[in-house]
Amino acid sequence: MKIALNPFIAGIPANPLRALFPFAARPGMLNLASGHPSRDAYDHEGLAEALATAGADFPAWTYGPSAGDPLLLAALQEHVAEVPAGHRLLVTSGAQQGIDLAIRTLAPPGATVLVPEPVYPAVLSACAAVGVRAVGYRTDAADAAMAGLAEALAAAPDVRALYALPTFGNPTGETLDQAQRLAMLALCARRSIPIIEDDPYRALWFRAPPPSSLMALAPQVPGAVVIHLGSLSKIISPGLRLGWAIAPDAVAGPMQEARQASDLQPNSLAQRVALHYLRLGRLDAHVVRVRALYAARHDALAGRLAGAGFDVPKVEGGMFVFARMPDEAVRDGLFERAVANGVMFAPGPAFSLRPGDVAFAERMRLCFVGLSDAHVLEAADRLIAVVRG
Repeated sequence: MKIALNPFIAGIPANPLRALFPFAARPGMLNLASGHPSRDAYDHEGLAEALATAGADFPAWTYGPSAGDPLLLAALQEHVAEVPAGHRLLVTSGAQQGIDLAIRTLAPPGATVLVPEPVYPAVLSACAAVGVRAVGYRTDAADAAMAGLAEALAAAPDVRALYALPTFGNPTGETLDQAQRLAMLALCARRSIPIIEDDPYRALWFRAPPPSSLMALAPQVPGAVVIHLGSLSKIISPGLRLGWAIAPDAVAGPMQEARQASDLQPNSLAQRVALHYLRLGRLDAHVVRVRALYAARHDALAGRLAGAGFDVPKVEGGMFVFARMPDEAVRDGLFERAVANGVMFAPGPAFSLRPGDVAFAERMRLCFVGLSDAHVLEAADRLIAVVRG
């Protein structure tokens, strides 16, 4: 029997990163492709204590408010989320749900959402699922006035929102400086276009904190509107699937209604685990330790690859680099040869706006946080050998 599907759902592009999971499960595979923290980047002791305490809480086992557990909302504001006046905080099922809710709330079918290119591919899925057109804009460290964004804004019809990942971006690892952030806010404010600021990597800086968030800078730009998204996945545990959204009251209410239409509320047990972990007072020391781990592994990977002729753009935090292969790289069958040699990377074209496009074919996204110190270097050596053919 042939079943007619909603064309929006049928049009969701396959996520090329999720397709890599089966390869990652192979014995002995060194995975530079997936954005997963290494086992030693979790506070297992603290999480186990928080879980045991949460298990004794009755609210962990029953329904709760759609906006999130009130005690967790208060703890998030105390530890990680500053909520401006006139805004509300919502707990989300990871930052990904925040992206989805913001797009569904702001953009009707047929409208346009601007996204950075190269792009985090799950954003394209969120757009396609509601019939929204994703149009790319380019940024560059030398483009202080954000001319690439201005050009995209001028050319794109019916832009209802702009998605940005301005701090330690995925896949590039790049960070917009303060002048670029203010320029982005001003360009969007002139067109009354809200910005969806995806900011899950902010705490993962190496040597100095990043510039202020777009939400923190927005009061300096009349008319600027920002929906700010954060995540506990990168600083506590991705398995909790918890993040948050901070939005103006006029947007937060409809976002909450949209979430009620799909999953009613965040997971009660996960929220209580997060609450009790935050109450333990271990987060700050844990994040300091993780920063040092990640900085050392970034430096080791980048140094080894650069010595072999890769162009590895400098990043100051986060989890990724978007490395350019040497000109003499043997690209035919590269991913298959890498897998056969026990190492994985995320191919550059996975971050193109158009499925099947060969844009960024000379690049690979490499996650430097998922392997031990020794395995990061071994993975680099395997990758170098494969690229050389």
